[in-house]
Amino acid sequence: MTGRVQDPDAAVLYTRENCSLCWTLERLARRSARRHGLTLVEHDVDSDGALRSRYGGRVPVLELPDGVSIAGRAGAEAVDEAFRRAARGPMRRGGLSWVRRVLGLRRGEG
Repeated sequence: MTGRVQDPDAAVLYTRENCSLCWTLERLARRSARRHGLTLVEHDVDSDGALRSRYGGRVPVLELPDGVSIAGRAGAEAVDEAFRRAARGPMRRGGLSWVRRVLGLRRGEG
C-alpha cells in the first residue's frame, strides 16, 4: 500500500491470510460493495511492514470512503448499512462521482 495512489471512493479492507474473521468480512464487504456500486480494495497487512505495525493482530478492518470503520466481527446488516451510507456520501449525492471516474479525476480535481 505504501506509495500507491488510492481511490478516495474505494472501501479498503485490511486482512491477513488464514483469518476466519477476515474471510467472513471480505465476503460481506464484496457483496455490499457490488450492491452499492463501490470499489473494494483488499490489503494483506503482512505484506507491508507499515501495515503490519499499524494493525498488528487487529484485523479485519474495513475502512469506508465516508470515514466509517468496521473492525472484527460484523453482521451482514451492519456492513450493508455502512456501504449504503458511504454510497450516498457527498461526492455521490450530486451525481458527479461517475463523471469523475469516467474522466479519470480524483476527489478535489476538476
